Amino acid sequence: MMKTAKQLTMADIIGLAKTVDKKTWVTAGVTAVGLMLLWFVMIGPAWIERPALRREIHEMTTQINQVNILNQKRPILEQNLKVYGDVLAKTKERVYTFEGIGLLLGQISKLADESRVEVLASRPQLEKVIYAAPYNAKYAASGYEFTVQGGYHDLGKLAGRIESYDKLLRIQRLQITSSEKSPERHKAELRLLAITVAPPAPVTKAANAKK
Repeated sequence: MMKTAKQLTMADIIGLAKTVDKKTWVTAGVTAVGLMLLWFVMIGPAWIERPALRREIHEMTTQINQVNILNQKRPILEQNLKVYGDVLAKTKERVYTFEGIGLLLGQISKLADESRVEVLASRPQLEKVIYAAPYNAKYAASGYEFTVQGGYHDLGKLAGRIESYDKLLRIQRLQITSSEKSPERHKAELRLLAITVAPPAPVTKAANAKK
C-alpha cells in the first residue's frame, strides 16, 4: 500500500532518494538551475519593474494628451499672439521719445488751432511721474500745464483731440473759468501727461570703476 505525501517520513524520503540514479539527479539539478536563471534574468526583473514601467507609460500618455490639446489650441493661441503683438507694437509707436517730446508744445498748439482755441501760456511741470515696477523700467511721464481760451464746445473738441492723438497724451485736469467780459470765450487750465520712454539708468561709481 502506497503512502500519501503527508504520511511519508524522513526515512521514507531518504530511501526514495537512494533509489534515484545519478543521471536523474543531474537532470533535476540542471532544471532547477535553469529555472533559477530564468527567474533572475527575465521573470524577476519583469515582475519588479512592472509598476515603474506602468508609471512611465501613464506619464507618457499624459504628455501625449497635453501635446494633442495644445495642437488643437495652436491656431487660437497664434492668432491671440499676433493680435497682442500688433497692439504692443502700436502702443510703443505712440510713446514719446526723448527727441519727440521737444515737439509737444507745437503739437498742442496745432490741435488748439484746429479746435479754434487760443493757447495763452504753457509751462512744464517740475514734478515727475514715476510708474510702479516693472513699468518704471520702460516708461515715464512728463507733465505740462496750458492756459487756453475758447468756446465751451471748442474746449471740449480740444480735449477730445488730445485724448485721441497719435501719441500717448492723457488729460489730468481741465478746469474751465467763465469770463464776464466775453461770455462765449472761456479760460481753462489744462494739465496733461505725455507718456515717454524711461530715462537711462544712471551709471554708478562701481560701474565706472569696472570700466
